[in-house]
Amino acid sequence: MKMKKFVVAAVFTAMTMGASAQSLMVSSAFQDMRKNYLSKAKDEIDKACQHPDTKDDAKTWCYKALIYARIGGDAAEKKSKYKNLAPDWAEQAYTAALECKRLDTKQEFAQQVNEVFSFVGNDYWTRSSEAYQAKNYAEAQRLSEQAVEMFNNAGQSQYASEVLYIAGISAYAQQDTVNVKKHFNSLIRKRTDKEFVYRTLFNMYKDEQDFAQAMKVATTFKRNCKTNPDACLMSAEGYLLQKNIEKGKEELDNALNMAKDNAELYPVVLVKAGTMLDESAGEYEAAEAKFQESLSILPNQFGANYGLGKMFYNRAVDKNNAANQLDPFDEASVGLYEKLNDEAKGFFRQAITYLEKSVAYIDGLTDENAKASQRPNLINSLRALQNAYSRVDMLNETNAIKARVDQLMGN
Repeated sequence: MKMKKFVVAAVFTAMTMGASAQSLMVSSAFQDMRKNYLSKAKDEIDKACQHPDTKDDAKTWCYKALIYARIGGDAAEKKSKYKNLAPDWAEQAYTAALECKRLDTKQEFAQQVNEVFSFVGNDYWTRSSEAYQAKNYAEAQRLSEQAVEMFNNAGQSQYASEVLYIAGISAYAQQDTVNVKKHFNSLIRKRTDKEFVYRTLFNMYKDEQDFAQAMKVATTFKRNCKTNPDACLMSAEGYLLQKNIEKGKEELDNALNMAKDNAELYPVVLVKAGTMLDESAGEYEAAEAKFQESLSILPNQFGANYGLGKMFYNRAVDKNNAANQLDPFDEASVGLYEKLNDEAKGFFRQAITYLEKSVAYIDGLTDENAKASQRPNLINSLRALQNAYSRVDMLNETNAIKARVDQLMGN
């Protein structure tokens, strides 16, 4: 709101200019605007913009831009008598400012049209935010992209960056990857500190198996956000994707060193490090150590308990799969089959311990909004727990969990 008030004030200041030698109609339009006779000023300037004697004069279009901007500013007032005078005032003001800029080869009116660009850009920015909140993502993207053009024309790239973000998240909501990349890469070039921008692009390139481009995003994140541990975590993930385990572990250590003095952040970074060591490096002992360290700091949490539960569960499944690959008619494989199945049951029992704790954590939440946001995690934990119970012959527990999952899924 502060920016909007400042811009409006600046436009009003620009409107106090005296008219120089110009046709009577153009001068009259400007004077009527100053007197707040906006309906009359609008009629006069519209005619001047079509008249052969004045339509190619930069000042004519400057006045039109100012008059329509004034109409827009007045229409926003509660007691305005011009609310319906020009519903398209913003488009008209912007178009006029562009035409003035084209004709103004000596840049006599640059300051005035820049004020209009900024004022109209602010209006488009507000409307794009409102459209996004209303989940009208296509309109939000359209408005924000135009607002970016307006702020760029005004030389206000700092505001253009803010609106670029709306354009990007609107494209993201529509699964428009082309425009997500376009807008978010522009933000990266502007050195944004918005983590969502880097993470979204990184995941897109990762899903496309373009690990080199994903690594570029991670490297830029580190360069632009030097004190953010998540930048090192992303860099670590990038190295691990490329099977550079040592560099990946080095970056995990960098992230942990950055976060170690933050009591709230450090356990979270430990969980993220443990998850990467498990899923991307296959270093299970190192992963378990990170999860356990996180639990030693914060025993009642979802992340580390679920991380351990999932790791042991997946290791159990791997053992079962390896056993099932053996030739059932090969007597020499009988002992190995039993060994693998016993190891799988051991991992399932370990998984149960931590999956139960992850479910208990969510069940213990008192904030209903927080509990609702954890619903996908709850369902994943319960399904894994159900299968783990069944694999170790805990049938009563299996049936109880199945009934709960069915209830959650509406079956």
